[in-house]
Amino acid sequence: MWCAMIWSPASSKPIIAAMPNCRPTGRIKRAKAAAKNKMKRKRAMMIKTTEPQTATDAALAAEPEPDSPAHDSLMPDGATLNLDIDCRHEAWHGLEAMLAAQADFVWRHLDLPPAEISLVLADGTFIATLNETYRDKKGATNVLSFPAQDFTAPVNAAALNNVPLPRLLGDIVLAHDVLAEEAQAQGKDKQDHMCHLLTHGLLHLLGHDHVQEHDAAQMEELEKNILAAQGRADPYDIDLDEKAAGR
Repeated sequence: MWCAMIWSPASSKPIIAAMPNCRPTGRIKRAKAAAKNKMKRKRAMMIKTTEPQTATDAALAAEPEPDSPAHDSLMPDGATLNLDIDCRHEAWHGLEAMLAAQADFVWRHLDLPPAEISLVLADGTFIATLNETYRDKKGATNVLSFPAQDFTAPVNAAALNNVPLPRLLGDIVLAHDVLAEEAQAQGKDKQDHMCHLLTHGLLHLLGHDHVQEHDAAQMEELEKNILAAQGRADPYDIDLDEKAAGR
């Protein structure tokens, strides 16, 4: 299942749909366990359609390996979530540590056991390719989530403990330019908006969705609680018509 969040001017509610399991490439080069190798093989199908952008080839070549000290230092001390960050656009440079801290905060707030997630930091062009390939939709979206587990309902710590180590939960892809444009249009702090959609993507990997109204309300409330615990603004407290009119 993939998950995408699109802002509707009428309701500010996200829209979601589902397809057979598919994975974007995550540039995860580890081979510590057979489970990781299996997941990488599943992602291989994406390589031909999501080649790294020319403008960021040099940055990608210089990016530290996931197991290197430079990479590990992105996660706070004592973090139980292992976040593999694949930066595919220079606009994200300098924001990786903030996103790693956000993911760690969500994990600690929900009191979840160790797990692994891949985060791809891209732009609208990159995510539009995924959108067309796996959703058959033209154009970019802000975030895509690709769950690796077939959770049929939101999972808590006890349920997640039943997932065998290393608990590969899936991939999240964020588009910087799309998020920046949305934040400006909605009168939001850009980093707050980025942290919100990363949180939204993490919850999707944990089995949350917003297909049904009651599920959407539950997911929205959890997102607001997590962000409020950080002192961040309510991401759903917006009025697009008034913002657009400058009132």
